[in-house]
Amino acid sequence: QLVRSWSDGKIRVFAPQTGRLMYTIHDAHKEVSAIVGSSCGGKIVSGGIEGFVRVWRIGPQSQTMLASMKEHKGPVNSLALRANDSECVSACSDGSAIIWDLATFHRRGELTANTFFKACAYHPDESQIVTTGTDRKVSWWEAFDGSAIRVVDGSETAEINSLDVSSDGTQVVTGGGDKDVKVWGYDEGACFHVGKGHSGAITKVKFTPDGQKIITVGSEGAIFIWQNMPLE
Repeated sequence: QLVRSWSDGKIRVFAPQTGRLMYTIHDAHKEVSAIVGSSCGGKIVSGGIEGFVRVWRIGPQSQTMLASMKEHKGPVNSLALRANDSECVSACSDGSAIIWDLATFHRRGELTANTFFKACAYHPDESQIVTTGTDRKVSWWEAFDGSAIRVVDGSETAEINSLDVSSDGTQVVTGGGDKDVKVWGYDEGACFHVGKGHSGAITKVKFTPDGQKIITVGSEGAIFIWQNMPLE
């Protein structure tokens, strides 16, 4: 299934091969600003511009909201789920990234910084979380207690809109308003490669599952596929 979030407040789910609309969740939020699917395929977590984080049980015949969690005071810009679907992180423009327990639907921890958080991701071993935002920083955090590990300057000129961690946990890719695609060593905290090509701000970056390529989307409407390179 392809799960999409829409500015009209609806969540739409499409068949991956045909693109056929399978079903729609109406009035999910005032505007759906972030969404992520569970590994089991039976649940999704959504975030809205009004600050709600909601958990849904989905299926072809019925879609049910399991929980609605409201602690954020601004738009939820990014969501990341643990592999076992037990926990998620919501990154918000209010300067907080909240770690939610998806069994109790209560807050388990919080990351705070003087920024509008724009993106978050777990390391594959799920011991750490990486975030970025309008302060142009890339930050590493302990997932257990939310303590900061490392903060580096991700850009000299513009906010960073998106990041992703490679499946082997060795690389981080970032993209933002400076139009550059940057590949970082996860352990080193250093930028090893810079890709230039977008003529507009980069809005989304993603490693392919095998880590061999990077997909980026720009505000100018372009989608780029980059050949990833080893760190050196």
